[in-house]
Amino acid sequence: MVGGRKIKKSNYKKAMQVFLSLLVLFVVSFFFYREFQKNWEIVRSYDLKIDPLYIVLSFSAIVVTYLLTTYGWFFTLNFLSNHKITFPESVAMVNTSNLTKYIPGKVWSYALQMYWLAKLGFSKSLVLYVNLVNLYVSLMTALIVGLGYLVLSPDVFPLSMTVPLLSILVLFEFCFIKFNSTIINRLLAAFNAVFKRDIQYFEITVNMLLYLHGIYVVAAFSFGMGAYLLCFGIGFEVATNRILQVMSSLMISEVAGFIAVITPGGLGVREGVMYLLLKGVSPGALSFILPLAMRLVSMIADIFFGTAGLVLFKQFNEKAASGNRSMAK
Repeated sequence: MVGGRKIKKSNYKKAMQVFLSLLVLFVVSFFFYREFQKNWEIVRSYDLKIDPLYIVLSFSAIVVTYLLTTYGWFFTLNFLSNHKITFPESVAMVNTSNLTKYIPGKVWSYALQMYWLAKLGFSKSLVLYVNLVNLYVSLMTALIVGLGYLVLSPDVFPLSMTVPLLSILVLFEFCFIKFNSTIINRLLAAFNAVFKRDIQYFEITVNMLLYLHGIYVVAAFSFGMGAYLLCFGIGFEVATNRILQVMSSLMISEVAGFIAVITPGGLGVREGVMYLLLKGVSPGALSFILPLAMRLVSMIADIFFGTAGLVLFKQFNEKAASGNRSMAK
């Protein structure tokens, strides 16, 4: 009976998660539909002009972003463990598991990494810890850089709104870096108590955190450049004074998409936030078309890296099998 109740409870949670995901997608889709209705003449009059060079440059910027975030994960894992893995192995593990972000829930990639890395001697606690640290730093960095860009575009959002929020985030991040040991230990204690887990603390130095933040600052800039270059790739001329607003829209919407845990890959939420931040950037349909085009380019990048990761996995497995046969002889 107890087992039956657990199964029913699990099925209920899954059903609710699917329902909420569909509800969010429906609401966002309805919102876009209404906005398309209001601006249909503008969208219809737009003559889509594809520039392959800028699309390739945009895709390249996204590729650089993926490599930098993978390097951040690789650096943190090797810094905190006596076991070591190579960067190609990191590319395989991070980007293959990243494909699961399109499945409702945010934990599937972590579960896969725990399974794969356990074979190499890494503890599950360490793998989860590394992912949580990188996730936190990447989200906070993207948010701070994105808000910093908006501060430099005061005609988009009033400084009375952006400056206080940015100041609070910067102060909080300074405290986090300076007193990371105390803060992380207390957060882990609370997390373990609430979720009945036993995630261990691994010591992180201030210099290590600063270096990790530097990696993600460059990654955020590269990601934003991907959106700006894509504007030209789909035929939009963006004024110089609107560059930062376009870049900021992708950074902030990416954070919003991740926070919306019930939607796979932030689908719909990211596009909705990006649309709101892009209004007024350029006359015409940019605020409608760029979020959708950016989603397409990002998904292609996901498939590209996921495929590359699978190929690398195959090579690693073949090499390991060959090494085992040699030892047997």
